[in-house]
Amino acid sequence: MDQFEKQKIERQALNGKMTMMFGGIFLMFSAITSTLMYGINFFMTAQQADKGVAEYVELLKKAGVGSTFLRVAGVCFLLVGIYEIIAGFITAKNSNRIDKSLFTMKIIISLLIVEIMMQVYLFLTGLMNFGFLFTAILLPLFMLWGVTRLRKVAKADPERVYAAKPAARDKSRQQSAAPKKSIRERAAMQAREDDGEPKQ
Repeated sequence: MDQFEKQKIERQALNGKMTMMFGGIFLMFSAITSTLMYGINFFMTAQQADKGVAEYVELLKKAGVGSTFLRVAGVCFLLVGIYEIIAGFITAKNSNRIDKSLFTMKIIISLLIVEIMMQVYLFLTGLMNFGFLFTAILLPLFMLWGVTRLRKVAKADPERVYAAKPAARDKSRQQSAAPKKSIRERAAMQAREDDGEPKQ
């Protein structure tokens, strides 16, 4: 493999890692602050309407939907939100792992399928919000693009495990090992002093 190919592979590895990490973290944030909140609001609104609270009963009448329909929509949002959190966590966690890129790609593809099904449901029920298209469609596609970078690196270098070498981890291990050696040396010097030997 020539130098140009090595540089190309390194760029793909770095791009894939950063894309997956950003996409996974943003997906979890969006799921918690948006998808899950929509589900909770829908479900609680349906609950309050069933209890006969006038404000919520009037709200459902104006929207032309029933409490059962709204409850089902709320449950769907909650389930999708939970799956988004799981998929986002796995993607971010495996962003530096080329050896796990195939598994991560399957997770992202399954997420994309779930999101498309959810958008079709929202479109058919008249609840579709175009703001959801970014996190529901574009963000998984962005993550899919990132994981395909790692898949290309895996094909070019099947033995490679990490997109970027965990240098910080190795450095911390070396630093943690250094004081132990120093302590042993001091103990040996102290023992020699106790025996009356001169310091080295």
